[in-house]
Amino acid sequence: MPFAIVEIPTRHIGVQATEQGTFVLALPGALTSADSLRVTSLGYYARPFAVPTASPCRLPLRASAVALPEAVVRPPGPPTVLGPTANGDHFGFSGSVVSAISSKGWQVARKFEPGSQGVIQAARFFIKPGSHCGKTSLQAPFRVRIYAADGPNGSPGTDLLTTSVLTAASRKGWHQVDLLLYQLAVPAAGFYVAMEWVYTDAKFGCEYIYNTSSEKEKKTGHSYGPSLGGYYDASPSSTWYLTTGHPWQPSLHRLIPGIPDKGEISNAAIQALIQPD
Repeated sequence: MPFAIVEIPTRHIGVQATEQGTFVLALPGALTSADSLRVTSLGYYARPFAVPTASPCRLPLRASAVALPEAVVRPPGPPTVLGPTANGDHFGFSGSVVSAISSKGWQVARKFEPGSQGVIQAARFFIKPGSHCGKTSLQAPFRVRIYAADGPNGSPGTDLLTTSVLTAASRKGWHQVDLLLYQLAVPAAGFYVAMEWVYTDAKFGCEYIYNTSSEKEKKTGHSYGPSLGGYYDASPSSTWYLTTGHPWQPSLHRLIPGIPDKGEISNAAIQALIQPD
Protein backbone atom coordinates (compact mmCIF):
# COMPACT_ATOMS: atom_id res chain seq x y z
CA MET A 1 0.00 0.00 0.00
CA PRO A 2 1.71 3.24 -1.06
CA PHE A 3 2.58 5.52 1.89
CA ALA A 4 0.92 3.25 4.48
CA ILE A 5 1.88 3.95 8.10
CA VAL A 6 3.48 1.13 10.13
CA GLU A 7 4.01 1.86 13.81
CA ILE A 8 4.31 0.42 17.30
CA PRO A 9 2.12 2.89 19.24
CA THR A 10 3.32 1.76 22.68
CA ARG A 11 6.91 2.65 21.75
CA HIS A 12 6.14 5.82 19.75
CA ILE A 13 8.06 4.59 16.73
CA GLY A 14 7.02 3.96 13.16
CA VAL A 15 7.70 4.60 9.49
CA GLN A 16 5.82 5.48 6.35
CA ALA A 17 5.96 2.95 3.50
CA THR A 18 7.41 3.92 0.14
CA GLU A 19 5.47 4.50 -3.05
CA GLN A 20 5.85 0.73 -3.67
CA GLY A 21 4.46 -0.17 -0.23
CA THR A 22 7.77 -1.38 1.23
CA PHE A 23 9.19 -0.30 4.58
CA VAL A 24 12.08 -0.87 7.00
CA LEU A 25 11.38 -0.55 10.72
CA ALA A 26 14.15 -1.12 13.27
CA LEU A 27 12.61 -3.00 16.20
CA PRO A 28 13.57 -2.08 19.77
CA GLY A 29 14.73 -4.71 22.20
CA ALA A 30 12.69 -6.28 25.00
CA LEU A 31 9.33 -6.21 23.24
CA THR A 32 6.38 -7.41 25.32
CA SER A 33 2.96 -8.87 24.56
CA ALA A 34 1.55 -5.34 24.79
CA ASP A 35 3.60 -4.28 21.76
CA SER A 36 2.06 -4.81 18.31
CA LEU A 37 2.38 -3.35 14.85
CA ARG A 38 -0.46 -1.10 13.69
CA VAL A 39 -0.86 -0.54 9.97
CA THR A 40 -3.07 2.18 8.50
CA SER A 41 -3.65 3.20 4.90
CA LEU A 42 -6.22 5.34 3.13
CA GLY A 43 -9.14 3.23 1.90
CA TYR A 44 -8.31 0.23 4.11
CA TYR A 45 -9.26 -0.89 7.59
CA ALA A 46 -6.57 -0.26 10.21
CA ARG A 47 -5.21 -3.54 11.49
CA PRO A 48 -2.93 -4.68 14.35
CA PHE A 49 -0.32 -7.40 13.75
CA ALA A 50 1.90 -9.39 16.08
CA VAL A 51 5.45 -8.09 15.77
CA PRO A 52 7.14 -10.36 13.18
CA THR A 53 10.05 -12.47 14.38
CA ALA A 54 11.71 -12.57 10.96
CA SER A 55 12.17 -10.37 7.93
CA PRO A 56 10.92 -9.90 5.24
CA CYS A 57 7.21 -10.09 6.07
CA ARG A 58 3.91 -9.24 4.38
CA LEU A 59 1.14 -7.36 6.19
CA PRO A 60 -2.16 -7.66 4.27
CA LEU A 61 -4.95 -5.11 4.71
CA ARG A 62 -8.64 -5.32 3.83
CA ALA A 63 -10.24 -2.64 1.68
CA SER A 64 -12.93 -0.62 3.45
CA ALA A 65 -16.33 -0.04 1.89
CA VAL A 66 -16.96 3.68 1.47
CA ALA A 67 -20.48 4.99 0.90
CA LEU A 68 -20.27 7.81 -1.62
CA PRO A 69 -22.45 10.82 -0.84
CA GLU A 70 -25.19 11.97 -3.17
CA ALA A 71 -23.80 14.28 -5.85
CA VAL A 72 -25.60 17.60 -6.09
CA VAL A 73 -25.21 19.71 -9.25
CA ARG A 74 -25.21 23.43 -8.56
CA PRO A 75 -24.74 26.43 -10.85
CA PRO A 76 -21.25 27.90 -10.58
CA GLY A 77 -20.87 30.75 -8.16
CA PRO A 78 -18.14 32.47 -6.16
CA PRO A 79 -16.76 30.17 -3.45
CA THR A 80 -16.38 31.13 0.18
CA VAL A 81 -12.66 31.40 0.98
CA LEU A 82 -11.62 30.29 4.47
CA GLY A 83 -8.21 30.90 5.97
CA PRO A 84 -5.45 33.48 5.51
CA THR A 85 -5.18 35.54 2.34
CA ALA A 86 -1.63 36.90 2.72
CA ASN A 87 1.31 35.06 1.20
CA GLY A 88 2.91 32.68 3.70
CA ASP A 89 6.46 34.02 3.51
CA HIS A 90 6.99 34.60 7.23
CA PHE A 91 7.55 30.99 8.23
CA GLY A 92 7.84 27.50 6.74
CA PHE A 93 7.10 23.90 7.68
CA SER A 94 9.57 21.49 6.04
CA GLY A 95 9.83 17.74 5.47
CA SER A 96 12.89 17.13 7.64
CA VAL A 97 11.67 13.71 8.81
CA VAL A 98 11.04 12.32 5.30
CA SER A 99 13.72 10.10 3.72
CA ALA A 100 14.12 6.98 1.57
CA ILE A 101 15.16 4.74 4.46
CA SER A 102 12.99 5.82 7.37
CA SER A 103 10.25 8.28 6.51
CA LYS A 104 8.51 9.25 9.73
CA GLY A 105 5.31 10.34 8.04
CA TRP A 106 4.78 14.09 8.40
CA GLN A 107 1.57 16.10 8.16
CA VAL A 108 0.67 19.70 8.94
CA ALA A 109 -3.03 20.60 9.19
CA ARG A 110 -4.99 23.84 9.59
CA LYS A 111 -8.39 23.90 11.29
CA PHE A 112 -11.42 25.65 9.85
CA GLU A 113 -14.03 26.42 12.44
CA PRO A 114 -17.75 25.58 12.17
CA GLY A 115 -19.97 28.06 10.39
CA SER A 116 -19.79 27.43 6.67
CA GLN A 117 -22.30 25.18 4.94
CA GLY A 118 -21.76 23.50 1.62
CA VAL A 119 -19.16 21.33 -0.09
CA ILE A 120 -15.37 21.59 0.08
CA GLN A 121 -14.57 22.80 -3.42
CA ALA A 122 -10.78 23.09 -3.20
CA ALA A 123 -7.78 23.32 -0.91
CA ARG A 124 -4.95 25.81 -1.37
CA PHE A 125 -1.40 25.63 0.00
CA PHE A 126 1.29 28.32 -0.09
CA ILE A 127 4.24 26.30 -1.41
CA LYS A 128 7.85 27.44 -1.60
CA PRO A 129 11.21 25.72 -2.16
CA GLY A 130 12.75 23.90 0.78
CA SER A 131 15.19 26.15 2.61
CA HIS A 132 18.15 23.85 1.89
CA CYS A 133 17.45 21.92 -1.33
CA GLY A 134 16.66 24.64 -3.87
CA LYS A 135 13.94 24.90 -6.50
CA THR A 136 13.87 21.20 -7.43
CA SER A 137 12.45 20.36 -3.99
CA LEU A 138 9.41 22.52 -4.72
CA GLN A 139 8.16 20.02 -7.33
CA ALA A 140 8.00 17.00 -4.99
CA PRO A 141 4.52 15.42 -4.89
CA PHE A 142 2.58 15.69 -1.63
CA ARG A 143 -0.76 14.30 -0.50
CA VAL A 144 -3.87 16.28 0.41
CA ARG A 145 -5.74 15.15 3.53
CA ILE A 146 -9.13 16.30 4.85
CA TYR A 147 -10.19 15.46 8.41
CA ALA A 148 -13.23 16.08 10.56
CA ALA A 149 -12.46 17.98 13.76
CA ASP A 150 -13.69 15.08 15.90
CA GLY A 151 -10.41 13.80 17.31
CA PRO A 152 -9.27 14.10 20.96
CA ASN A 153 -9.41 17.72 22.14
CA GLY A 154 -10.73 18.80 18.75
CA SER A 155 -7.73 17.44 16.84
CA PRO A 156 -7.96 15.93 13.32
CA GLY A 157 -10.02 12.76 13.48
CA THR A 158 -12.11 11.00 10.85
CA ASP A 159 -10.60 10.81 7.35
CA LEU A 160 -13.07 12.52 5.02
CA LEU A 161 -11.01 12.21 1.84
CA THR A 162 -10.57 8.44 1.56
CA THR A 163 -9.03 8.63 -1.91
CA SER A 164 -5.28 9.26 -2.15
CA VAL A 165 -4.95 12.67 -3.83
CA LEU A 166 -1.35 13.47 -4.83
CA THR A 167 -0.38 16.84 -6.26
CA ALA A 168 2.75 18.87 -6.96
CA ALA A 169 3.44 22.58 -7.36
CA SER A 170 5.24 23.99 -10.38
CA ARG A 171 6.26 27.31 -8.83
CA LYS A 172 6.29 29.22 -5.59
CA GLY A 173 2.93 30.59 -4.44
CA TRP A 174 -0.61 29.44 -3.77
CA HIS A 175 -1.19 25.96 -5.21
CA GLN A 176 -4.85 24.95 -5.62
CA VAL A 177 -6.17 21.39 -5.60
CA ASP A 178 -9.76 20.90 -6.80
CA LEU A 179 -11.81 18.56 -4.60
CA LEU A 180 -15.35 19.09 -5.90
CA LEU A 181 -15.34 15.62 -7.48
CA TYR A 182 -15.36 14.03 -4.01
CA GLN A 183 -18.45 15.91 -2.74
CA LEU A 184 -17.12 16.43 0.79
CA ALA A 185 -19.82 18.12 2.83
CA VAL A 186 -18.51 20.63 5.38
CA PRO A 187 -18.83 18.98 8.84
CA ALA A 188 -20.92 20.87 11.36
CA ALA A 189 -18.11 20.63 13.93
CA GLY A 190 -15.44 22.06 11.62
CA PHE A 191 -12.67 20.38 9.65
CA TYR A 192 -8.95 20.32 8.87
CA VAL A 193 -7.05 20.54 5.60
CA ALA A 194 -3.61 18.91 5.79
CA MET A 195 -0.47 18.60 3.68
CA GLU A 196 1.29 15.23 3.93
CA TRP A 197 4.90 14.91 2.79
CA VAL A 198 5.52 11.55 1.04
CA TYR A 199 8.84 10.22 -0.25
CA THR A 200 8.95 9.56 -4.01
CA ASP A 201 12.41 10.43 -5.39
CA ALA A 202 15.85 11.25 -4.00
CA LYS A 203 16.17 14.28 -6.29
CA PHE A 204 13.65 16.16 -4.13
CA GLY A 205 15.81 15.90 -0.99
CA CYS A 206 19.27 16.86 0.22
CA GLU A 207 21.60 16.85 3.21
CA TYR A 208 23.05 19.94 4.83
CA ILE A 209 25.46 20.84 7.63
CA TYR A 210 24.36 22.91 10.61
CA ASN A 211 25.75 24.01 13.97
CA THR A 212 24.21 22.92 17.26
CA SER A 213 22.88 25.55 19.64
CA SER A 214 26.27 25.69 21.35
CA GLU A 215 27.88 26.21 17.91
CA LYS A 216 30.68 23.86 18.98
CA GLU A 217 29.54 20.87 16.96
CA LYS A 218 28.49 20.46 13.36
CA LYS A 219 25.76 17.98 12.44
CA THR A 220 24.21 16.70 9.24
CA GLY A 221 20.53 17.42 8.65
CA HIS A 222 18.16 16.11 6.00
CA SER A 223 15.48 18.02 4.13
CA TYR A 224 12.94 16.75 1.64
CA GLY A 225 10.35 18.34 -0.60
CA PRO A 226 8.82 21.79 -0.53
CA SER A 227 8.15 24.00 2.45
CA LEU A 228 4.59 24.85 3.42
CA GLY A 229 4.40 28.57 4.07
CA GLY A 230 3.22 29.98 7.35
CA TYR A 231 2.89 32.92 9.68
CA TYR A 232 3.71 33.92 13.23
CA ASP A 233 0.37 34.87 14.75
CA ALA A 234 -0.53 36.22 18.15
CA SER A 235 -3.93 34.49 17.98
CA PRO A 236 -4.59 30.94 19.24
CA SER A 237 -3.17 28.12 17.17
CA SER A 238 -5.24 26.71 14.34
CA THR A 239 -2.40 24.43 13.19
CA TRP A 240 -1.65 20.85 14.24
CA TYR A 241 1.09 18.44 13.16
CA LEU A 242 1.50 14.68 13.06
CA THR A 243 4.51 12.40 12.85
CA THR A 244 4.39 8.60 12.84
CA GLY A 245 4.31 7.01 16.29
CA HIS A 246 2.83 10.08 17.99
CA PRO A 247 -0.66 11.62 18.23
CA TRP A 248 -1.67 14.91 16.64
CA GLN A 249 -0.19 17.89 18.49
CA PRO A 250 -0.98 21.63 18.26
CA SER A 251 1.64 24.00 16.89
CA LEU A 252 3.78 25.48 19.65
CA HIS A 253 4.59 28.99 20.81
CA ARG A 254 7.66 30.81 19.66
CA LEU A 255 8.79 32.94 22.60
CA ILE A 256 9.44 36.62 22.01
CA PRO A 257 12.85 37.60 23.46
CA GLY A 258 12.63 39.99 26.39
CA ILE A 259 8.86 39.58 26.86
CA PRO A 260 8.17 36.89 29.50
CA ASP A 261 5.12 34.67 28.98
CA LYS A 262 4.50 36.18 25.57
CA GLY A 263 4.91 34.43 22.29
CA GLU A 264 3.60 33.78 18.83
CA ILE A 265 2.02 30.73 17.20
CA SER A 266 3.30 29.26 13.94
CA ASN A 267 0.24 28.78 11.73
CA ALA A 268 0.15 27.12 8.32
CA ALA A 269 -0.63 28.92 5.05
CA ILE A 270 -3.58 26.75 4.02
CA GLN A 271 -6.94 27.84 2.64
CA ALA A 272 -10.21 26.03 2.03
CA LEU A 273 -12.70 27.02 -0.68
CA ILE A 274 -16.33 26.20 0.04
CA GLN A 275 -19.12 25.91 -2.53
CA PRO A 276 -22.12 27.21 -0.54
CA ASP A 277 -25.39 25.29 -0.40
